[in-house]
Amino acid sequence: MIVTEYRIPYKYGDSIRLKPVFDIHYGNAYCDTRALKDYLADSDDKTYFLGGGDSIDAIITRDMKRYMKHSDATETDAVIDEQVDGLYEILAPYQDRFIGLMDGNHEHTIVKYHGTNPIKRLCEKMGCEHLGYSSLIKLVFTEEGSRIRTVIVRTHHGWGGGSRTQGADLTKFSRDVGHWDADIFLYGHTHRRVSDTIERLGISGKKLIARPKYVFVCGSFLKTLSLTPDATYSEVAGYPPIAIGGVNITIKPDNKWVKVDSDV
Repeated sequence: MIVTEYRIPYKYGDSIRLKPVFDIHYGNAYCDTRALKDYLADSDDKTYFLGGGDSIDAIITRDMKRYMKHSDATETDAVIDEQVDGLYEILAPYQDRFIGLMDGNHEHTIVKYHGTNPIKRLCEKMGCEHLGYSSLIKLVFTEEGSRIRTVIVRTHHGWGGGSRTQGADLTKFSRDVGHWDADIFLYGHTHRRVSDTIERLGISGKKLIARPKYVFVCGSFLKTLSLTPDATYSEVAGYPPIAIGGVNITIKPDNKWVKVDSDV
């Protein structure tokens, strides 16, 4: 697990947006690159990004269990290099506001069997931190160098088989929330786009304040179905269709702590 700190310049009244970019699966023929580009472009200088794993599809021909030719959008034999370079071109305009990039199970398979980490290489190109498979990130909001507010973010790419209900995803990840002293929890892997709030009370000085825990399953940019006789992995497995896209999280410091809102 990676434990790190990321400082965000803040001016009173600002709203900071956090965009967790999970499960892009770049290099898969069913990756919706247009939706990804639109999601990234809907941003300003107060928007920060965090890559949540399975950024590239990372399925090569030797992976007999998962490889399907019709799902492979790459053109050369250097599949991993092509996917890393292609995704970098899309992410590069925003690289100065990337908190970091995580591994997912797809990239982890490459590490396990082929001895190289494509996300580490992508992080080196991006100039951002490699956040491993899970992390605790201390977001520090600073005004003229002084610390104003701190928000702890727990990230994990996700685990387990795909689910067929939204409730199953939230139940699985909500159990993990109880083990960590954090404020915002980001998960992926299941490709759904859902959220939950777990109420929590704390003390500021001698005042009782609400500091809820916010849980997000962060979506995907991989289409569930093809429009040809060639079936996708999700279609064969009988998974329900999902909405393409990511989550937009708004964090606004106030006189007590912060207000957190989202579009899910």
